[in-house]
Amino acid sequence: MFFKKKSNTKDKFNSLDIAIGTILIHAAKMDGEYHEKEKKIILQFFKTFRSDLINDAEDLLIYCEKEEENIIEIQNLTKKIKQLEYNERLNIIETLIKIIYSDDNLHALEDRLLRKIAGLIYIEDMHLGEIKIKYKKNT
Repeated sequence: MFFKKKSNTKDKFNSLDIAIGTILIHAAKMDGEYHEKEKKIILQFFKTFRSDLINDAEDLLIYCEKEEENIIEIQNLTKKIKQLEYNERLNIIETLIKIIYSDDNLHALEDRLLRKIAGLIYIEDMHLGEIKIKYKKNT
């Protein structure tokens, strides 16, 4: 008789998906609040980042929320992210900024985290500044 391995939620997602999701959630919680608006931004990111996540985006969000509770440092999470193409990394930074500005306020801790992540994934300061200006104007 063959034993069928139980499907594990973690097995559905690769470590890159989990790392990105965990960082996005961490940024969303940085100001001490985590709202539906931020969750929607993260879900939309998952769905556009990889089309095969469309049906599993909510499961990934839930999994990453649990992962984020145990986060010690973000540096380990950025190792895979910095291997992405520059435009993909910019997309992640843009999503972080959308999340941070979703409450129409930039907190000092959020800004520090944003700069740290941008540095760890090799985003140029000029591009970070351009994206921040773009979203600051829209708030």
